Amino acid sequence: MSWLEENIGEGYQQVVVGFSIFIIGAILGWMQAADDMMSAADVYMPAVVMLSGAMITMLGLSFGTDSEEDRTDDLMNAINELTARMNSMLGSEDE
Repeated sequence: MSWLEENIGEGYQQVVVGFSIFIIGAILGWMQAADDMMSAADVYMPAVVMLSGAMITMLGLSFGTDSEEDRTDDLMNAINELTARMNSMLGSEDE
């Protein structure tokens, strides 16, 4: 697993687990699709499992690395920028 750790970072175990869960969900969906009749209720559980695996994988890729460029902190940066703008607007009104 050293190749994965070198390329992905410390979150490689989470990526492997998430991808495995995604594959399990895909297999469940494929088994449900093997029947001729497939309803929306049959798709629900495999879809939830696949989405859970995808989210675990994305979190492992986002927060499991050491590189600053790979981190997903755009939301926090936007909140901090908005707070600074609001503080400067309120500060200019008080003068």
